[in-house]
Amino acid sequence: MRLFAFALAFAFASGGAAAFDFKPYGRGDFARLSKAHAGKPLIVHFWSVTCPPCLVELPEWAKFAAEKKGIDLVFVNTDSDEDRARAQARIEKAGLSNADHYGFADDFVEKLYFEADNSWRGELPFTALVAPDGAVATVTGAIDDPLIVAWLEKRAGK
Repeated sequence: MRLFAFALAFAFASGGAAAFDFKPYGRGDFARLSKAHAGKPLIVHFWSVTCPPCLVELPEWAKFAAEKKGIDLVFVNTDSDEDRARAQARIEKAGLSNADHYGFADDFVEKLYFEADNSWRGELPFTALVAPDGAVATVTGAIDDPLIVAWLEKRAGK
């Protein structure tokens, strides 16, 4: 019992602080992100803890983030608030704690899907590739999808 009380006290003393916080991702945020990163290549990657391919490729995204400094990378977790702790654990395990993270904060998720791509219905993993001029290409699939690879080669001089 003392050990539990000590652990609980430690958690509260540290503020229960996470290595990072998920910023809320709601209606209009895809356009806001695109505008905020205008003039630079931007990747917005949507993922979930309930998506096995998403979890497998998180370390690949960490490797990418470390190697490609000229491309902005944003992660959007599509899980509910109840799964955010699990999402955080996966992000930390993958080595992505320093990345820019958002979490769905709107119950009308179909609207969030539509804003990223009007033909997206929530399949994961899903990646929006935003060119410096604002042109958007979207991919449902893993980081090694040929469209993602070609987009990266064009922008990162791979």
